[in-house]
This record gives sequence, structure tokens and C-alpha cells, in this order.
Amino acid sequence: MRILFTTWAAPSHLFPSVPLAWAFQAAGHEVRVAAPPNCEAAVNGAGLIAVRAGEVPDVAKGSTGGKLAAWHLQNSWPADWPLRAPSLAPEQRDILRALGEKQVRIAEGMVDDVLAHARAWRPDLVVHDAGSYAGTIAAAVLGAPAISQMWGSAAVLGLEREDLQGDFLPGYRALFRRHGVEPEQGPVRWLDPCPPTLALPSAAPKLPVRFVPYNGPGSHPEWLDRPVDRPRVCITWGVTAGKLAPGAALPAPLLAAAEQLAAGGVEVVLAVTAAQREQLTDLPAGVRAVSGLPLSLLLPSCRAVVHQGGGGTTMTATLAGIPQLVVAPRPEQMLTGARLAASGAGRQLSANELAGGPEAGTLLAKEVSALLEEPGYAAAAAGLRAEMLAMPSPAETVPLLLAETGTGR
Repeated sequence: MRILFTTWAAPSHLFPSVPLAWAFQAAGHEVRVAAPPNCEAAVNGAGLIAVRAGEVPDVAKGSTGGKLAAWHLQNSWPADWPLRAPSLAPEQRDILRALGEKQVRIAEGMVDDVLAHARAWRPDLVVHDAGSYAGTIAAAVLGAPAISQMWGSAAVLGLEREDLQGDFLPGYRALFRRHGVEPEQGPVRWLDPCPPTLALPSAAPKLPVRFVPYNGPGSHPEWLDRPVDRPRVCITWGVTAGKLAPGAALPAPLLAAAEQLAAGGVEVVLAVTAAQREQLTDLPAGVRAVSGLPLSLLLPSCRAVVHQGGGGTTMTATLAGIPQLVVAPRPEQMLTGARLAASGAGRQLSANELAGGPEAGTLLAKEVSALLEEPGYAAAAAGLRAEMLAMPSPAETVPLLLAETGTGR
């Protein structure tokens, strides 16, 4: 059987699909991954066959310009806001619409190449990143079932719809009609790696799938084999932030917090991009900077992690069973941080709380110290890990998907 995966314009959206793609291959099926050229190396690095789709989109410009600038202002949104999107403020609803329109524009650049390959190769099943509408269209044109892969967000974000749950956006509908089809109500299944406690309730046909960490290729450093003689904490600001601001160093409050924690007897590991690492000189004793080290290797040795609330980092930390401090830059990550805090496995700040000068580093250090000193956080984190381990693995999910879609053979 042939399975066509499609991903959005960032490797971080590819990574959640990789273990499932491996599982299909290991079960004897053919797998290919349609992606923009900037994801081609990541597809190949995962040992998968890449199909180039479109040109390299300007993700940074498309993610921060116009109405989307307000998505990054850390203004407070209502609790569990995806469940009540129609009642959001008009400017918040405008932001969600702009996010959906951005996804439509990226799909417009990919869909012709995806369709050309799909018509030639004739896949039996399409698995697409939840934001990759080109895969949805290809499945509709070929009459193949579509499966949507979520990336660790707490909610099913139907950005292709008005207010996440209304009619389809005009641009989304027009993209389907351009190829002679109408949009369907949704995929056969949404594959959700979130453990039940973190996931928001949804009427979408979700299938829980155990998160198997894949953060890209890397090597195991010798120092990770040494005994840990003091609490180890990871601080990371995410690959996406590095791409949106490629020349920027880590925010100063993170570095100040790292120094204060190290002075208090904590070992701090800064997991950063290569560009960020070049700017991290003269680090204090007890602080180490690493780049290219998969978080799945590092986090099991840590007692806590500080991060932005991205899906990959959140899920990797959840599987490691460690408490998390989410410093959220956007409403989606604020939602993740709030769900973690409600579970008892973490704490949350918004990124604008780090704009207050030197005291911001002290605030961060105190938040991390609370995670280390109060045993309830570790116990709750262990509970989330147990939930995740009880979910079906990608290998167990493959026959379930084949049976549900009627494509198994």
C-alpha cells in the first residue's frame, strides 16, 4: 500500500509524523513525504523519501506581518479559548482568520506539485499535518481517505473555518474548487499525541497515538553518560523562535535565570540553535550550551525544563516525566501552559512578564526552584507520562488506521 504524507513549511511540523511514517514502512508499505524544499533535508534525515512541493515560503514574514503581529503580543485570551472561539473579541477572531488565510497561501504554493505527484503515484491514504491543506486537497481529488496528524497542541485548531467551527474560509473553499472538488467536513481521524489530561474536549474524531520523540538526527554526547550529582535543568527557546529571529540570542532573562540557578547549585543546560550558541560566550560555571542535541536524549536526565510551549518540546518533556515551566509567546502556547499548570505538572508565565528588566531573571529562577522543590509537580508529571505510555504506539496505530479507512491490504 502507498501512503503519502504531507507537511507544513517547517521541519518541526514534520517531526510528529516521522514515527508513524516509520511504522508504515516497517509494516511493509511504501511511504513518501511531500514538503516544501526547506523541509527536504529534514525528510531525508529521517530516512524517508521526499517529494518537493512548491518553493520555499517566507514563513517568518508570513507569520508576523499584518494582523498576525497581534498573535505575538502575549495579550490574555480566555481560558480554553478554542472551545468558545465565536465569543472571542472581534480582533481575536480576526487573528484566527488571518492564521487560516496564511495556511491557505502556503497550500496554494504546494498543491500543484503535491497533486502532480499524487496523480502519478496514486497513494491509497494521505496523512497530512493538521496545517497542511495541500494534503487535504490531494486526498479529495484522488478520492483517498485523509488522516490529520496533530503536533501536540491541546486543541483541534480548525483554522480553515470561520471561528474554528463555522463555515470554511472563502480562500480554503476556492482552493478546493480550483481543482474540481468541494471541501469535506474533515479528516477520517485526527491523530492526537496529547495525553487525555492535557487535551481539550472535542467533537472531532480523534485517535490517541502515543508520542514517540523525534527531534531530528543527532549524536549522544559522552557527558550525558556521567552521573548527575546535582539537579539538572534544561532551558530552551525552540527552533521556531530561532527561525523567526535567526540572528537573535537567547532572551536576557533566560540567561540571568540560568546564572542564578547555577549559583544555587543547579546544573543548567541551554539547548539552543547553532546560531544562538555562537553568541553564548563566557558562560558562568554550571551552565552548558549545546546545539544539535535531540531533546529526547537530554530531558530524561533533567529535573525540569523551561520552554516556549511548542508542541514538540511539550510532548518530549511530558514523555520524560519532568515538570515544565512554559514561558508562552502566543495564545496557542499559553493554552498549553495553562493546561499543564491545571494538571499540576507545570507552571506558566507569559513572555511579556520577562520584559521587566533584571528582576525578570529572578522571577524565572524562582519559578524553576518551585518546580524542583515542591514534590507535587514531579508526581503530576509522572502521572502524565503514565497516561502517554498507555496510549497506542504508532506501530499499533497502523492496523487501526488501515481498518478504519478500508485501505488495508
